[in-house]
This record gives sequence, structure tokens and C-alpha cells, in this order.
Amino acid sequence: MIFGFFGWKGLQIGALTAVFSLRESFDKSVHFGTSRILGNSIGGFYALVFFLLNTLFQEAFWVTLLVVPICTMLTIMTNVAMNNKAGVIGGVAAMLIITLSIPSGETFLYVFARVFETFMGVFVAILVNYDIDRFRNLFEKKRK
Repeated sequence: MIFGFFGWKGLQIGALTAVFSLRESFDKSVHFGTSRILGNSIGGFYALVFFLLNTLFQEAFWVTLLVVPICTMLTIMTNVAMNNKAGVIGGVAAMLIITLSIPSGETFLYVFARVFETFMGVFVAILVNYDIDRFRNLFEKKRK
């Protein structure tokens, strides 16, 4: 809804992030959302590296065949090295979605827009959990 309201395109990463970041409590959503943002930022960085190399070599297919697996490995290794194991899957998923869906002729801003979707998705998940926690507390007070 937020993406439609502002006329943004490519909401798959934002929607996936919102779903994956939603946890059983507000605190767990914030913790996992933070891991998700870090993981997706790392994945976005390597997607940007891919984009720059792909542009440098005029979008040759061999660049995709060679660089995407390397960027996947680097995304995993960087997340693990930063002790962000919870963000590995999201980071790799974001990197793969971004690198394999870049329209021809698109600028590097496409990569930044997809990473920004991550922040929006986490924000939505945290907002939903915050409201659920408020309703839960309200009902618990009424029972007492």
C-alpha cells in the first residue's frame, strides 16, 4: 500500500522483508529487523558491485555467470564475519533479486531503491508488531 501510494515500483523486496521480519513480539521484530537491514545492505552492496562490473563489460552474459556466484559467496561470508547469521538468507535473497532483475539500461539508483525497500519492509513489520503488542496489553488490562 505504501509503495502504491508513492508510486514506487518493484515492491518484492519490501514485501518479503516485511513478512520475514514479522516476529511474535515487538522486541524480536526489532532485533530480527536490524539483522535483516544489515544483511540486505550487505547484499545490496554486492549487487552494486555486480551492477558496476556488468556495466563495465557492457552487460555480457558471462559476467552474470561468473560474478553472481562470487557475490553470493561474498554476501554469506561478510554476514558471517560480522556475526549476522540471522541476516544471511535475507541478504543473499536481496542480492539475487536485485542482480537478476536489473532492467537493461537502469542506473545504479535502482540498487539503492531496492535496498531502501528493505528499510520500508522492516518499518512495516515493526509497526504491525507494535500495534499488536498495544492491543494485547489493552486486552490484558481489561481482563484484570
